[in-house]
Amino acid sequence: MRSSFPPEAGHAGGALDRSVPMPAADAMAGESGQRDVAGRWLAALDDEDPACARAAGARLETLLARLSGDAFGRWVLTGMRLYPNEPARREQYFRLEDARAIAAFHAEAGAGDLSSAMPSLTLLLEGLSGRRMHIQPRSQFALHAAPLRPVLASGHLLLPDDYTSLDAPDRYQLYRAAVAHAVAHLRYSPAALPVEALKPMSLAVVAAVEDARVERLLVRDCPGTRAWFVPLLEQNLQAHGLGFAALISRMSLALMEPAYQDDNYWVNKARTLFDALGDEQGDYAACRRVASVLANDLGQMRVRFHPQQYAVPAAYRDDNAYLWDYGNPETPPQAQELEVQSHAAFQAAQQEACHDDKRDAQEPVAVTAVELRRALYPEWDYRLARSRSDWCTVIERSFAAPVRAVGAAPPQARAVPVLTLARRRHLSRDARLRRQLEGETLDLDAAIELAVERRLDLAPEPRLFIRPASKARVSSILLLLDVSASTNDVLPGAQRSVLDMEKEAAIVLARAASASGHRIAVHGFSSDTRASVNYYRLLDFGAAFDDAGERAIWSLTGQYSTRMGAALRHAGNCLRGEPGDHRAVIVITDGAPSDVDVFDHDYLIRDAQAAVDDGWRAGVASYGIAVDPGAAAYMRTILGHGNFRIASEPAALPAQLAALYARLAAA
Repeated sequence: MRSSFPPEAGHAGGALDRSVPMPAADAMAGESGQRDVAGRWLAALDDEDPACARAAGARLETLLARLSGDAFGRWVLTGMRLYPNEPARREQYFRLEDARAIAAFHAEAGAGDLSSAMPSLTLLLEGLSGRRMHIQPRSQFALHAAPLRPVLASGHLLLPDDYTSLDAPDRYQLYRAAVAHAVAHLRYSPAALPVEALKPMSLAVVAAVEDARVERLLVRDCPGTRAWFVPLLEQNLQAHGLGFAALISRMSLALMEPAYQDDNYWVNKARTLFDALGDEQGDYAACRRVASVLANDLGQMRVRFHPQQYAVPAAYRDDNAYLWDYGNPETPPQAQELEVQSHAAFQAAQQEACHDDKRDAQEPVAVTAVELRRALYPEWDYRLARSRSDWCTVIERSFAAPVRAVGAAPPQARAVPVLTLARRRHLSRDARLRRQLEGETLDLDAAIELAVERRLDLAPEPRLFIRPASKARVSSILLLLDVSASTNDVLPGAQRSVLDMEKEAAIVLARAASASGHRIAVHGFSSDTRASVNYYRLLDFGAAFDDAGERAIWSLTGQYSTRMGAALRHAGNCLRGEPGDHRAVIVITDGAPSDVDVFDHDYLIRDAQAAVDDGWRAGVASYGIAVDPGAAAYMRTILGHGNFRIASEPAALPAQLAALYARLAAA
């Protein structure tokens, strides 16, 4: 939306339109309450990102000149959802220096709220359903919670107040479609079905198929409602995603729009099975059988489902609580399949682990790593010769306290060799001091500034030279362990698995590096499709390597696949904040990069090569060791000639790693 006013100085994307004041009487009467609401949102933002809160606070008067407190909250949510992992761009948004911030402001200023639409929506709901119903708002004040969805009960419909311009340009369009979808459930869905043994992912698939079934039945009886559903399904489509929510969004559109074409086998299978039902589409049991087949396929495809983070992709569709009877509300079925523990549960598990030795020194304790954050990274497609932006999701995890996984012996039960490294060299002559009164070479930047100052008749600064100097040398090296399922294998002639030898080598090196004053970090990675690249922070730079660090390394279990490029990009980001000019990654792997959603053998090898090249350009060097006699070809492609070593057997890994590390640390 273009403003009639010129842009403000320093702002991108146009200016805020101040030509429309708030209605005088109502605005003055409710001004205090609106400011209170805006203050709550600003306080929530300050808890999450103080810099963004300061930026928004500086613009608060401008924003509240046209936004209500609730609209301001939706504008804040838009910024958090646009840039969840980009703090710099998020701060630009809240400073109103981002074009999308201006667009979101105008969208919220021109959008109606739920209270004004309530009378017409209630008439629509009661007229189509033929029963007495009430509509109530559902409020959101959590910045990072999953977006709210409508909630349907037999006599009520709760509609979210956190719909933003990201969900649809016309908010009333969302409310109308939400009402029509609720009517479809009331008319055609069985209510309060027993959950029984259904797992959360199966519940979500059955609900998504049921959503499509009842909407098609409503379109059959009320053809005009088709135009209410399909545009919003297209709006929320995640066209290229392979995560659970993306596949559900693609399936939902495919089941409602015959013209939609999708290249995913699972999505096309869903359409084929659903269309084959014909007249049986009115039979819930028949559609339930189709949904069971689709849910089983997703399990076979190893698509991950996180109940706590999942929201129905189509913003107008309800959360499907109307369909299910969970029995005892104190123990919902989500507890059956949580992949990441809550902080409280994690702390309880750690306390249990700490008392383990008092009860039974040999009893193992299983603890899941805590999720820290998520980050999106590109992936290089050599076939198209282009980078797919935001293609891979790296999920960073950490063991926040001493843990011991099932089947893993505590570190004191496994004697590891002792390695001694030379103390790192403290001085080098690499530093160059600029703007000196005397020196060996001319500082061109200073000379240019002097010429400019002379032209402006200013007193020039006479410091025009560069001279060499000594500085403290700092090397930061990150050891990246491949912990994919194949590392559990015991190679011929070996007594232990590849992963056990990786752990031992990492512990030997971490002990020696810490004792010698080197800056070292130990991380691990495995992948379950591009939507879930697990990245484990086991030892961070500057942290003391103690028993807790050893237990964290021993607790790792090999699982999933080896999407090396995404892990290398994330490791490079971890290194870029390190001091000094010498930063390197050493990756240890037992095979070529691979994943279950990639069928081209060279695809992930070439992506890893691109990640290494990007790292070198950013000042992060990459090296590697492969526990694979046949690794020379793909390691040379990924890392380049002379930047890798081959350990022909796992037992040679610690010595190879120590030699490579010593060479890099002394470089």
